[in-house]
Amino acid sequence: MKGKMFKSIVLVISIMLVIAGGANASGLNEIPWAGPTKLPDYIGALAKAHPTANNSVPQNPYLAPNGLADSHMDIWMSDTTNFAGPLGRNPVTLSTTLPKLHQNSWLTPCGNIMFDSHDRLILTCFGANEAYVVMLDPDTLEVLTHYDLEVETGDPYGEGAQKILPSTYAIYGYLDNRDQLLLVEQSRKIIKLRDAGTFSNPEFKKVDEESFDLGQLVDDTNDRISGVMVDFQGRYWINMGKSANIYLLNPATYHGIEDLKSVYLDYDEDGDEFTRNGLALTKEGAAYIVTTEAMYRVDAGADDKLQIVWSVPYETIGKVRSGQLELGSGTTPTILGEGKYVAITDNADQMDLVVYRTDAQLGPNEDRVVCKVPVFDFPGGGKGANSNSLIGLHNSIIVQNTFGYLYDFDEANDYENPHLEPPGGAPGIERIDISPNGKGCTKVWVNKEVASVLVPRLSTSTGLIYTHDRKWDDENKVNAYYWVALDFRTGKVVWEKLAGTGDMFENWWLAPIIGPNGALYGPVYGGITMIRDTP
Repeated sequence: MKGKMFKSIVLVISIMLVIAGGANASGLNEIPWAGPTKLPDYIGALAKAHPTANNSVPQNPYLAPNGLADSHMDIWMSDTTNFAGPLGRNPVTLSTTLPKLHQNSWLTPCGNIMFDSHDRLILTCFGANEAYVVMLDPDTLEVLTHYDLEVETGDPYGEGAQKILPSTYAIYGYLDNRDQLLLVEQSRKIIKLRDAGTFSNPEFKKVDEESFDLGQLVDDTNDRISGVMVDFQGRYWINMGKSANIYLLNPATYHGIEDLKSVYLDYDEDGDEFTRNGLALTKEGAAYIVTTEAMYRVDAGADDKLQIVWSVPYETIGKVRSGQLELGSGTTPTILGEGKYVAITDNADQMDLVVYRTDAQLGPNEDRVVCKVPVFDFPGGGKGANSNSLIGLHNSIIVQNTFGYLYDFDEANDYENPHLEPPGGAPGIERIDISPNGKGCTKVWVNKEVASVLVPRLSTSTGLIYTHDRKWDDENKVNAYYWVALDFRTGKVVWEKLAGTGDMFENWWLAPIIGPNGALYGPVYGGITMIRDTP
């Protein structure tokens, strides 16, 4: 009882400091602002909740509860949650730089945020030759414990974001049903961590008997592991960062590299496809995977053997488009329509949303592609780009524009002067619905105002889409970053709340999470931010 009372007192004090002191609240290790802004602190008004139907994504028995388990919320990569987020009622913000953890740069993004069964935040953070897992108190953002990961040092890709953040291609991991974290270490190992301490004194420990060193696989193929996900049968799907090899590891039968099952995705047999994104899985053992050239369905049989069921090339300009980190599609596939559809964005000159039927065999007069809809084809939309995931809710899809976003990662190591030139980026968020009869798609709304690169999230309990908005303060020559809530029904901005100014509040491809406590947490380059309602 005393512990709970103390925690409540700390939370109240923290909120009072945020209200009173803003970015400079003492003792909270808050992310420093690059400078003042005369832009408003709050825009809009309290939202009225308009709940939608629950997302109906099946719960994988090997994962933590849907909405809390991985960077895209669940096994369908829906980026939706049934938890309620903030409505904008006297919202307060809090942030932390994750003190004493950063060693080489303030720029050490946390690309995956999860919640364990004790409602504590678990984050995986990767930067320039450093990486760690950290546990935070959900109310105060206090660092409770952390675990230093081994990293792949050097300069594996040569320039830009890959030069500063060499380990970010291994952000795909998950929290399992036993509060254990499975993730990639050093681009060559699948490791499992658990809390071996007590609630008041947590401590991460590696579970050696359930971790796997796949260094031989990486060395033999000159590749790197970029992600791992568990299917409904408890098997690990492993995707690579420099090829289109997909591997399946069954921990119940695995004794060595020779027990891995694999499939090579090469649509036009030219040997130059590779993957850069995660995969979506079904309870039946099907995986949906996008490469730099094509969309695939791959099935795993009871014998763990992998088979390509269907593949379809998508339109691509053959180069990395402005506002993306990766060649080809920038999206992880998203399963929709109770499993009947899967969607991505392509790499066409004018980017399209593409929806596919998932069936192994098509019916009479059916095409694999349900629709291909141009997105952000308005003046100022910049022909579109998407380096994040789609939101998928039943037959509705939310697409975010990241076109034109630029960030000078080569200069992002300066602790003393972290403020850089302002990044650009075209605005745009759109909703497209699949027709109830599956014979096409309709554009429901287009928001041409919000310029965001934080992965958007939809709460089915509030009917709000949450992301960041970036506004340029020309008088003070600084970017101001806002939490923003949009109405799922109309696409209109309901409210915005200032989070901070400057590059430390910048983000790209980072994924927020709505906690069981109703607070919204967002990783930014300088650490972690939080927003919650107050009475």
